[in-house]
Amino acid sequence: MQTLSKLQLNALTTLFMVAVAIKHPPVPMIEAARQDAWMGYIVAGVAIIPPLWIIGVVHRKYPEGTLPETFVARRPWIGRALLALVALVFFAILAHDLRFLTELVNIYLLPNTPPIIIAATGAFTAVLFAKAGLAATARANILFVALFISQVAALPILLQGQTRMEFLAPFFERPAGILEAGAYAFGHFAELLIIPMLLRDQSLRMRDIAPGFLVGLASNVILIIGELVLFGPDLTTMFWDPPYELIRQLRVTDFLDRLDMAIAAAWMPTAFVKSGVTIYFLCRLIGLIVPRVNADVLTTPLAVFAVVVSAWFYDSAAQMIETTRSRPIFLGTFAFVVPLAILAFYGRRKRKRGPPPAEAETG
Repeated sequence: MQTLSKLQLNALTTLFMVAVAIKHPPVPMIEAARQDAWMGYIVAGVAIIPPLWIIGVVHRKYPEGTLPETFVARRPWIGRALLALVALVFFAILAHDLRFLTELVNIYLLPNTPPIIIAATGAFTAVLFAKAGLAATARANILFVALFISQVAALPILLQGQTRMEFLAPFFERPAGILEAGAYAFGHFAELLIIPMLLRDQSLRMRDIAPGFLVGLASNVILIIGELVLFGPDLTTMFWDPPYELIRQLRVTDFLDRLDMAIAAAWMPTAFVKSGVTIYFLCRLIGLIVPRVNADVLTTPLAVFAVVVSAWFYDSAAQMIETTRSRPIFLGTFAFVVPLAILAFYGRRKRKRGPPPAEAETG
């Protein structure tokens, strides 16, 4: 874990908000809130700020090293237990992401290729990013994120003439549904808790990641609104991957009628980088939990194990949608319990005790 520039930090923040969060949540969000589903991303964005702020406050009390190192150094047993919980959650996220990437490529791009070949290729690419180190991967991520976000920003222009704005009316038809939609989005935004734990010799301040946070939030809103005004709430919920179906409709004259390939090619590296950063993070956590383990040699075995576990956990592509419905329960609880536990055990830094004051002489 290395020191990151503000640009790298913002690009990583955007990455963890768009790489997978744009894919699965729209379906249950639209089922819950219909045309108001886009407001769920705003609710989730507001809800994730307090956990990030709490971790940032604690991190500023221990500016040296990384937060996981601080947890183990200050309270070894509690720290290792806390890191084991974090590692378990992010390993489940890694397995989900690798399986999702495999299913997406197998369904839309390479239907005749065996899924195991696709999974192995994706895991191998993620391992390369993990072995490159956080700083090198963060620098590459700036390019990938910028390319993908620029294409997302162009969607409103490219979709002109194909949309029906009446699909967004009436507003606030289901207020309770907006909160439910926010819960589904929050289940993915909770992954942002990895950001402060990646930092070394620097603490997380919300104003430092605000640009990347807002860009990621706006990208999710643009995409889900595009799905709503193009397909309508009813048709959108029938798709397995609404964003991909959205970009398949893009046409720029008769010459460029397959923009979906270009946009998919821009999105794919973000998914690889996200998995690579997650593998890098997990290896460092395991190295702290079990000090005798060399974290540098864990990348490939960990990725292979994640591919195997993903095949155990998910029988089909449809089951991944069902996972999104239960995700707020687990990830939502994790996103609030872990920061509160960090605040409770590490919120007050112990001061070194000095020599007792000399007793005043009495004459």
